Amino acid sequence: MTKRPSVHAFRLKEHGLERVLGGIEAAVMEIFWSRDEPCSIAEVRAALAPDRPLSFNAVMTVMNNLMAKGCLDRSRADDARSYRYRARVSRDAFVGHVTRQVAQGLVRDFGPLAVAQFLDVLREEDPASLQRLRQLLEQGGDGADSRQ
Repeated sequence: MTKRPSVHAFRLKEHGLERVLGGIEAAVMEIFWSRDEPCSIAEVRAALAPDRPLSFNAVMTVMNNLMAKGCLDRSRADDARSYRYRARVSRDAFVGHVTRQVAQGLVRDFGPLAVAQFLDVLREEDPASLQRLRQLLEQGGDGADSRQ
């Protein structure tokens, strides 16, 4: 059974993935999601360097934290002295899992009020999504295709 990513914070003042991952963690994950092959710490460090000049140890620490959160896997490199890392799940699967966790927590804690707020936000931000939701509900769909 594959371990799902584990996210324990949601930062309201941040944007995108930085709401659930730190800024450097989000940047590292974007590197992995943009590549199909495993990467070494040095390769990730080089990809970060133009915007974030970090030490090898800093990048290694971030990548180890992402492993602990279930976002990365690692395996021995061919030289058997270093590691190669890869994303455990796709970006879409990660976002689907995290948004489900957030929505589930809000509904569990705040019930109908949270649902009403979701509907109000959809009405304001994306009326077409609200219409698709209405159609899905009328068809008796369970939304399973949106779960990751």
